[in-house]
Amino acid sequence: MKKRKIMTSMLGLAIALGGLLPIAATAQHAPQLAKLKPADFPTQPIEYVVVYPAGGGLDLTARLLGKYVEKVSGDKVLVNNRTGGAGMVGHTYLATQAKPDGYTVGVLVNLVWGDAMLRSQGRWAYTDLEPVAYINSDPLTWVASTEGPYKGMSAKQIIQVAKDKPGTVRIATVPGSMWEYLIEQVEASTGAKFLRVPFQAGGPGVVALLGGSVDVAQGFYGEFRGYVDAGKIVPIALASNERTTFLKNTPTFNEIYNSTEYVWNIIRFAVVPKGTPPDRKAYIAATMQAALKDPELLAEYQKLGVYFDPALSKSTQVGADLNALAMKERDFYVKTGRLK
Repeated sequence: MKKRKIMTSMLGLAIALGGLLPIAATAQHAPQLAKLKPADFPTQPIEYVVVYPAGGGLDLTARLLGKYVEKVSGDKVLVNNRTGGAGMVGHTYLATQAKPDGYTVGVLVNLVWGDAMLRSQGRWAYTDLEPVAYINSDPLTWVASTEGPYKGMSAKQIIQVAKDKPGTVRIATVPGSMWEYLIEQVEASTGAKFLRVPFQAGGPGVVALLGGSVDVAQGFYGEFRGYVDAGKIVPIALASNERTTFLKNTPTFNEIYNSTEYVWNIIRFAVVPKGTPPDRKAYIAATMQAALKDPELLAEYQKLGVYFDPALSKSTQVGADLNALAMKERDFYVKTGRLK
């Protein structure tokens, strides 16, 4: 009877402390998190805002990150897709409406810089969002269908068709972004002319390619890998300095045209609204850094075909380094006449 009472008391204590068990486990797994954790935060789920539709590369990135942040911290993470305006709706929300209390975190890509400089009309700046963690990178890739009129054609051959028959090759694009800028570069250097079909993000464009609504789509490996494995589409060119580990047989635009100018990479990172309390900001950053050291998460990301920029991965001042890259992008806009 005494033994049963002791067991019952221990069970009651375990139930009473149930909400604390994840934190205790975290303290053993990542003791630095316990030291940084504010006394009053978090007391509710943390929202990861993704500005593009579910199923795309950024959405997959955020959901995986949230899963492993929960694992290392014991905190609850919810992913919310605030879409519209090719990312502008979500970016504007984060910069102007989201409360700077630590409960809203943006999982973004560097397209936010273009929105801030070219489309925000001065209502907000990219500096209204403070980077807390670099996640990973991914080169923009052109893909074509394994069926239809361009079956078996290389990127160079399809571009030649777009030159010989202007406006007949339909290509998916995301207006006001690197998707559009890459098309412009190709057209300017080759004389080709594509019929641009706008989408909110790369993923929907890839789906449109499968349905025959476009002839060429642009996206990232995680968005089209399954369709490549199924033999439905084929990658035809990378906008990067070199071929990637996962697409060793796919040439770069720079290879095709003996150039160095075709480099368009997505940089994925996390931000909080400007004014977020420093202790909460530091804790959010630490949970992400701990998650990003988990071999299981790194393996999950590698399955998506991403790569990790060594300079940003090892950066001790990720905010400053990302803002420096934003300034380089600004130089491109000035050079091409988009920004004065």
